[in-house]
Amino acid sequence: MNPKPSFTVVESLSRSKYGDPKQGDDRLVINQHFVAVLDGATDASGASYDGLSPGRFVAEIGAQAIESLAPDSNATQAIEQLTQAVKEALLKVQSDQIPIFAPCFAIALFSNTRREIWRVGDCQYLLDGKGHNPNSKVDEVTTKLRSLIVHSYLAQGKTITDLIQNDPSQNFLVSIYKLQAALCNSSAEPFGYGVINGDRVPEKYIEVIKIPEQVKSVVLASDGYPDLRITLAESEEILSELIAKDPLFYDLYLGQRGLAPGRESFDDRTYVRLELHD
Repeated sequence: MNPKPSFTVVESLSRSKYGDPKQGDDRLVINQHFVAVLDGATDASGASYDGLSPGRFVAEIGAQAIESLAPDSNATQAIEQLTQAVKEALLKVQSDQIPIFAPCFAIALFSNTRREIWRVGDCQYLLDGKGHNPNSKVDEVTTKLRSLIVHSYLAQGKTITDLIQNDPSQNFLVSIYKLQAALCNSSAEPFGYGVINGDRVPEKYIEVIKIPEQVKSVVLASDGYPDLRITLAESEEILSELIAKDPLFYDLYLGQRGLAPGRESFDDRTYVRLELHD
């Protein structure tokens, strides 16, 4: 274990799909013991908790809980503490509208003391430029379905510009998004997946990545980067190229949504790169 800070933050960014960080559902936490990217689930219902979107609300609670983690916490202890904090917070608030997505977030959390990354959900990581960042089975199905819907409208004569102004795929997918809440932290195969939502996270969804001694660079990011690279500039450049070539994110990269009026990207994005020291 590393009792003292042994890393430097080289660069970081947290930005919403609308440009204004305050509107996004991502959170970035950096202290001497932990660095974390929290990705709150985007919800378009208009539901709010204490004036925040459902994803932002629980991500804020999770960020606060990280600040009170014991430096020597292990992955299970940390995820249980974050889960309990979210559970208690949600019991105290109520939205006047039912959200499409139950409030939840994914997380990638670096422990300096244990030299590990802990992951629940679809946040990303790179170790010296290499990582394993698969989509969930649920996302694979819903993004392919959305691609089919967009392709169908284009075949009917709609244009890319038309669908950027009004993407009908979102209306089709609402019922699926509501149904898939039952799969959160469910052991059901093959579509169950892990999130922090106040319910117990099964051990199989708490991923522990031990960082080898020779690794010097760690990148954590939300899934707002379709092709994560070792530097922020490269990651941003590839995202910009995709936005220019496939603004609906239905062809070159399959996303839950594309550009729309007022959006600069298809999703919130958060990136942080650490340099590890001996």
